[in-house]
Amino acid sequence: SKMHYPPSAGGQGLVEFALTLPILILILLGVLDLGRVYFATMTVTNAAREGARYGAANPCSSSCTAITARAQNEAYGSIINPAQLNVATPTFPQGCAIGNPIQVTVTYNFQLVTTYLFGGGTIPLATSAQMPVYGTCP
Repeated sequence: SKMHYPPSAGGQGLVEFALTLPILILILLGVLDLGRVYFATMTVTNAAREGARYGAANPCSSSCTAITARAQNEAYGSIINPAQLNVATPTFPQGCAIGNPIQVTVTYNFQLVTTYLFGGGTIPLATSAQMPVYGTCP
């Protein structure tokens, strides 16, 4: 008692698979992009924290190049390009005395994989970190 299918039903599964495969691939790319954006956001956040920590420890020699270098070093080995990490000029809203905050803002324009397929721009990621100054001038 074998089951017999009508002759026209032989390729129906293949046609349905061919119709749904592009949608499944698009969903998979979207999930991968979401994970990449999350990882890049964490990298930008850590870079801002590292820049603020270095500036808090060295308030007098907190040149922009040293803070930028520390923030960019934090991004090495990740999915973002450290050279494209933009570190704004650090600010001391209340002066650079001990206990006053230093603020470091880091921005990065993230390129999605799906924008290569469908066009579009980048997603701007921005994080600001504040830490109290604890270092003193030498």
